[in-house]
Amino acid sequence: MKLEKVEGYFDCRKYKKDTLRQNREMLKDGERINFTVAFPDEFLPEDLKDFAKKSEKTGINYVNFKIFPNNCKAYLANNQRIIFPKNSQLDGGKFLVNLSFNIKHGTGTELNGCYVNAIQFIKRTDEPFVAEEEGDVNIFNENDNPFFEKINNVNIDDESNDLPF
Repeated sequence: MKLEKVEGYFDCRKYKKDTLRQNREMLKDGERINFTVAFPDEFLPEDLKDFAKKSEKTGINYVNFKIFPNNCKAYLANNQRIIFPKNSQLDGGKFLVNLSFNIKHGTGTELNGCYVNAIQFIKRTDEPFVAEEEGDVNIFNENDNPFFEKINNVNIDDESNDLPF
């Protein structure tokens, strides 16, 4: 099954009951991580309803996608295959992605859930701004800014002729 252009968060930390996520231990690279996607009721795919957990506060459905980085193919937006990113680069990050996954309905020790086979990273979406092509990237670099150049070239009179105050 495929989902295109879904936004979600990565959790690359060991689960520990009653412990805040930021206080949990980071998983080793290659260990199973989770990618969680939020779906309002009207956008929740029928196939995922068995795995959705509805928030009592917001009424939003959260579906957890399980990723085994050593077995999951990773791609960039231009469809270039890459080595799966390190957990430290993903943890807590919000990303827009395309997912190719399998659904397993198991009981006990059998596989149960949504297992990602391939992920295409389209862009990171937790940054509040996008790059502006017309922007000045050297705005605070004193050497490249004409404003600072004018200030640095001003001749200041000898202080001995200053007023006494």
